[in-house]
Amino acid sequence: MAKLIVGIGMPGSGKTTVLKKFAAQYGYAYICPDDIRQELLGDVTDNSRNNEVWAEAYKRTREHLERGESIVFDATFADQEYRRAFLKFARENGAEKIQGIFVDVPSEIARARNQARDRKVPDEIMNRMEGDLKTMPPELQDGFDAIFTLDEYQKMVSAEVGQEQTMKKEFTKPR
Repeated sequence: MAKLIVGIGMPGSGKTTVLKKFAAQYGYAYICPDDIRQELLGDVTDNSRNNEVWAEAYKRTREHLERGESIVFDATFADQEYRRAFLKFARENGAEKIQGIFVDVPSEIARARNQARDRKVPDEIMNRMEGDLKTMPPELQDGFDAIFTLDEYQKMVSAEVGQEQTMKKEFTKPR
């Protein structure tokens, strides 16, 4: 069964740390548009060919899913429209189970972490993403089977599981 784990959260939230560890531990392919940007352009901050970077990310996602391989996809996905489009694409290309990992940290922590790293995301982009995640946080209706929310310490603070998943669990409980 091809599974997809989708990271969601502001830059500096800690999602890459969590997602890379998860991918390595469970043998999932790891796809990150920032890594693709570095590969193609030699500069992770170069957004001049963003459409090409995302086309490659979609291509790699499709290839893994078509082979039945599970993936961790690491992006901010702050914009609900882009998030929903990606999940629809993944489902259409073989993702049988899609789970979101929302790393929801206080803005001031994400901003401090962002300032402390080499690749700083500009304030205007941080502001936009923060606003998007506050007004349109990830939800099951985006196309997720489940969403797990982590705090700034990478501890799970909530889990929302879709009705279909809940029903499956009820039917498989030992009697």
